[in-house]
Amino acid sequence: MIKFEDVTKIYPPSTVGLERVSLHIEKGEFVFLVGPSGSGKSTFIRLLIREIEQDRGRIIVGGRDLDTLRSWKIPYLRRNIGCVFQDFKLLTNKTAFENVMYALVVTGNATGASKKKAAEILALVGLGHKSDSYPNELSGGEQQRVSIARAFVNHPPLLIADEPTGNLDPDTSMGIMQLLYRINKTGTTVLMATHDREMVDRMRRRVIALDNGKVVRDQKRGGYGED
Repeated sequence: MIKFEDVTKIYPPSTVGLERVSLHIEKGEFVFLVGPSGSGKSTFIRLLIREIEQDRGRIIVGGRDLDTLRSWKIPYLRRNIGCVFQDFKLLTNKTAFENVMYALVVTGNATGASKKKAAEILALVGLGHKSDSYPNELSGGEQQRVSIARAFVNHPPLLIADEPTGNLDPDTSMGIMQLLYRINKTGTTVLMATHDREMVDRMRRRVIALDNGKVVRDQKRGGYGED
């Protein structure tokens, strides 16, 4: 699903984003990306969705070599990647249902069956009864579930979650993690950047640790720290 081959990104004048990173993430994996602030996690994600370009090396996502990807094809790449963020990024003037439907509309997947599909995904995340609620009428955990529903409604092969539990209490965070785990079990590859030490230690999935732009650890069933 993801291949980084000797990838380096330097921000002018000389700040290292990533330095000579090489790794593979297979289809269907659940991977935690960890490391302190400034370690390279955000750079890694921005490179994946072609928000920025590497200075050297090769990146392949879902079989697409991003170096040969023309600019007009970048939106098509992103349609196959679901993204969940710490600050939810919901449209405040749309209901939960309309936020999920919006993802179908902008990707050109709105059909006669779209409303049923959006309703089913909201039910999947446990919010079928809140479909007519606006974001300001939902709790933080509920808003994040809508965000996940919107990211998953097109059944992308890759879902990227950037600090999805950063603003949530421990119990709500565990519910979000269980939801992401269920999505992963359907075959979607999940890459989650996080500072949540307790969550990573509890889940025991593959852990890729970055520090100063370099991969310092890659464990198949790792914890947050080196154990």
